[in-house]
Amino acid sequence: MGDMVKKGDTKDRMIAAARRLFREHGYLGTALSDVVTESAAPRGSIYFHFPGGKEELASEVILLHAGDHIAHINRAAAATNTARQLIEAFMGRERDELISTDYREGCAMAPIAIETTPASAQLSDANRRAFQDLITTLAARLTEKNVPVSRATQLATNVWSSVEGALILSRVLRSPEPFDLAIALLAATAETEANAPDRAPPHDRDQNR
Repeated sequence: MGDMVKKGDTKDRMIAAARRLFREHGYLGTALSDVVTESAAPRGSIYFHFPGGKEELASEVILLHAGDHIAHINRAAAATNTARQLIEAFMGRERDELISTDYREGCAMAPIAIETTPASAQLSDANRRAFQDLITTLAARLTEKNVPVSRATQLATNVWSSVEGALILSRVLRSPEPFDLAIALLAATAETEANAPDRAPPHDRDQNR
């Protein structure tokens, strides 16, 4: 049992290390030897845990990164009351995480997409499914906060497009301003969508008659 736990710990450390390195240096800028060093894993352990090599490791990074963001979306939704607050909480965390790394660590999935699409069908498919899940999750939480289904997916897509763009611009400019501008615009859009008169909850419409 102890050996199994140790092997699992080593694999998890390597995935976490690769995620951080991809966020700072990109996919092509990260060598497998960098991952071994960063994770303090035994030599030769890469192909033991990831027989598919760097592509398999990157697929695991995508799963970890997307899963972490899905969990954050759900936590932010549980902690907020309105669509506007949800957007502010979710995008605010993305901004604050970037600032906390001194603008060094962006999205782990973006460089994989940019640097391997369409060359790697495996990673292209993994990234596509991950981003679809992220958009679907955010859209569902926005719908629960009174954004119409017909608009929630569009808004969620715009949010993710803005997050990825703001991560790039904020790193280049070393400023949170691109995030702040995007948050203000999208939060206002969310509020407008949720509070439109014809989109009020049924019990509110009944009271206004």
